[in-house]
Amino acid sequence: MPILPDHTHDKTAYFTDPESASEMARLTKQARLLTEVMGGPLAEQAEPALFQDIIDLACGPGEWVLEVAFEYPDKQVTGVDVSQLMIDYARFQVSQHKLNNAHFKVMDILKPLEFEEHSFDLVNIRLIASFMFRSLNSWPMLIQECVRITRPGGVIRLTDCEWFISNSPMTEKLFGLCTQAIHMGGNAFSPDGRHIAITPMLGRFLRNAGCQNVQHRAFAVDCSAGARGHQSFYEDMMVFLKLVQPLLLKAGIATQEEADVLYLSALDEMRAEDFNCIWYYLTVWGETAIPELRRNERAYTQVTPL
Repeated sequence: MPILPDHTHDKTAYFTDPESASEMARLTKQARLLTEVMGGPLAEQAEPALFQDIIDLACGPGEWVLEVAFEYPDKQVTGVDVSQLMIDYARFQVSQHKLNNAHFKVMDILKPLEFEEHSFDLVNIRLIASFMFRSLNSWPMLIQECVRITRPGGVIRLTDCEWFISNSPMTEKLFGLCTQAIHMGGNAFSPDGRHIAITPMLGRFLRNAGCQNVQHRAFAVDCSAGARGHQSFYEDMMVFLKLVQPLLLKAGIATQEEADVLYLSALDEMRAEDFNCIWYYLTVWGETAIPELRRNERAYTQVTPL
């Protein structure tokens, strides 16, 4: 059964505590690594100049918003998150760097979004599977809200990941228990809990919401020993796998002692010279529908006169 009783944010339902300073630091490092692997904050978008008003939903400590604001000073970028701690930190970064085009608000994205229709050219969402519940239709409801606040012809962009794949036995055992607990909590789309299975769903969410020209691009972070991403991955796991322990206990699939043994064993394996691990991500984006009149006007203006 899902943990949440209704379609609202319950901070106890996260994999980790969103008001944790350790989690904030972890998410900041993770966001930087992901943006680097993706080639930049908007690398796959053919015409980023078309986006003037951009929003990042569930922005965490605001790293992606700040990256966009730095790289594109002519754009207005807004980030929203349910965590007051994250938003306070993001606003502090804005003041420190004197960014006039980055804005942050506390907002629960599982409730109607506090924006007018057609407010943004691009809606960005990254790594939100931890609080999206399949049985509550959290994803379809959120995507419909994204369509509402996106201008016709604008872009909705989703990025999420599957669990890590490694060659280490205790690490794999712990990862397997985590995906099983996530499945039992109602977040996963896998029928048996072996995977999160969120990445195959992203395009479907957009198509079901009426988005057009849906495209995707995959990314992989090599977390293996000796690889560039290994140290960041190891530091991430030191924090994340400790913070996720209450999820295993709540699901009843491990005792505290068992969770501690697995945690220490997994970290030992991650430090081994023969440790190999890959972390897969998928970005999917689609355009909101353009009314026929607007489409004809756009086609007309694009005709080069003789």
